[in-house]
Amino acid sequence: MSTPTVKPRRKPLQSRAWMTSGAIQDAFVMLLVERGYDKVSMREIAAVAGVGLGTLYLYFPGKESIAAVTVRSWMRKQAAVLAAAARTPAPRTLQATVQALAAAHVQALLGQAGEWRALLELERRISPPERYREIYREFVLLFRDALGAATDWPAALDLQRTAFNGFTILHGLAKQALLVQETCPPADELLADVTLAVGAYFRAAEAG
Repeated sequence: MSTPTVKPRRKPLQSRAWMTSGAIQDAFVMLLVERGYDKVSMREIAAVAGVGLGTLYLYFPGKESIAAVTVRSWMRKQAAVLAAAARTPAPRTLQATVQALAAAHVQALLGQAGEWRALLELERRISPPERYREIYREFVLLFRDALGAATDWPAALDLQRTAFNGFTILHGLAKQALLVQETCPPADELLADVTLAVGAYFRAAEAG
């Protein structure tokens, strides 16, 4: 999937182009949830997006390109959700920071559970390892900066290591709730489990 054909033909620079690209991605996600990746065609995407087939190919050379751009776009949006949660309110304790980050991540994923389930399954199929590592590092950096800004961050802890492990616990529990369980648990139940698991890890790490 790292071939040039996966890249979009046109980078949307103007507002109208952004709207068109967004409509195409929205149509793709809708069809992905309803029909599954293998059954979705470029013609169907164009019809749902309200664009001509020629216009669709002007933006994307194929379905693989739409899939790659859409997955990356949704991941960027999720990173922005975490970034917003990390900024407000401040100052705050480590426990409050973890609760804010966990709540933002879990609620965003479960708020569009069907879409995220389909996209996370697709991500495992289309994302090359280097691209997956790149976006994962971005999430870890957001987590690290938020933890490091906590008023009671334990100075003895390795911030990078702890942030990686903490985010992996958070994301792993939330992701597998979507991918493995037939019915997603209620958001408050999953959030309680995630917060408990991450908090327990931090306490154990601090205890040495």
